[in-house]
Amino acid sequence: MKKIYFLIITLILSFFLVACSNASNEETKTFKVGLLLTGPSTDGGWNQSAYDGLTQIKDELGAEVSYAESVQATDYEKTMREYAKDGNNLIIGHGYQFVSAAEVVAAEYPDITFIVTSATITNDKNLGSINNAYTETGFLQGAFAAMMTKTNVVAAVGGMEIPPIVNCLAGFKAGAIYINPNIKALSAVTGSFDDANKAQEQAKAFIAQGADVLMADANQAGRGVYVAAEEKGLWAISSIAAEYDDYTKGLIACGTADMAKAIFQTAKEVQDGTYTAAYKENGIKEGICDLTYSPTLKSNIPAEVLDKIDQIKKDIVDGKIDVAKLIG
Repeated sequence: MKKIYFLIITLILSFFLVACSNASNEETKTFKVGLLLTGPSTDGGWNQSAYDGLTQIKDELGAEVSYAESVQATDYEKTMREYAKDGNNLIIGHGYQFVSAAEVVAAEYPDITFIVTSATITNDKNLGSINNAYTETGFLQGAFAAMMTKTNVVAAVGGMEIPPIVNCLAGFKAGAIYINPNIKALSAVTGSFDDANKAQEQAKAFIAQGADVLMADANQAGRGVYVAAEEKGLWAISSIAAEYDDYTKGLIACGTADMAKAIFQTAKEVQDGTYTAAYKENGIKEGICDLTYSPTLKSNIPAEVLDKIDQIKKDIVDGKIDVAKLIG
């Protein structure tokens, strides 16, 4: 009889230990995140911002991360599906270009969370999107350019004609006109995020038209604009990434839209189990969009310009400035 009792107790203890072990494994299961990029992770702009967010996810959330850069459109679904099969908890398509692929693959893997940046989609289940208020960033860039120009002509060079770029350029023009209704705000889209020479030639064309402050929102191609500005002793404004250390003579400011922070915040919600699939836009109020200044060149900016930019940011947050309405 004692042997029977001992066997029963042993079985109960074994079952309890196995159950505890399984629970422990579930609790310590690694959070996995996969990221898809349309360009190189070192482009100094759009793609690098997402990669920086992924690095933060790895370092601060202890996640196992993986990424695919310069993914071609024909491989969007395939790559997402591979990440899903690999057990990723969160899959991020960085750019509205991934919308269609995410809709298809998210439907196939309902237990995995899919996020598309710079998009406005959601299935209210496992697919959501996050977007930055690029109109607000552009507005700050345009206002700053209008206060720094001596010729009353400013210009913006965009990369691809996609919503984030188009919105930023529209904001740039609205911001410049907000400061000076009579200003001439030029803009063009080169059609490339990679061709710095093309962006440089466009910048030179604008300089020939009198522009003395030039903004670029073209990822790595934007570097051509900074070079063109420095060659002529003019001011340049970058977007997303502030490459102040590389362009110390002319790159005086950067309109930031901290997608790295937005991606990290979303990933943390997914890991915590508090994320709800939805569309979310982040702007100045959320601490995502801003205008920064070169530590080396900031002394060239009049105090009244700095104060005015601060006031504009406050007015946008308080609702006194409606950027969307000013764009029309």
